[in-house]
Amino acid sequence: MGSRIKMVRESLQMSQREFGERLGVSRDVISNLEYERVQPKELLIRHICDLYNVNRTWMDSGEGPMFCQEPKYNKMAEEALSIFQSLRPEFQDYALEQIRQLARLQERQGKEN
Repeated sequence: MGSRIKMVRESLQMSQREFGERLGVSRDVISNLEYERVQPKELLIRHICDLYNVNRTWMDSGEGPMFCQEPKYNKMAEEALSIFQSLRPEFQDYALEQIRQLARLQERQGKEN
């Protein structure tokens, strides 16, 4: 299973640290899982499958497609979130308002087409 966890992480283009942080575990935990020094607990396997939209059958056996559909995780979204979190609160407020305005603009343009 460790090799499949690594395949998921690499297909999402994430470091062990990034992958672990989103799961709420350390880089060391991910490393130990990938090198099969420890076996993952059922709860962590379910969390990986839910968070990253991984096909549970594939995770257990390697059979079928890796993902149920396109991965929910998006590298650009992770970058945007990282930048957003680094901003001071007043800039976070401003950035969030800009994103809302872009979403409204996109919605209006969609209705026009």
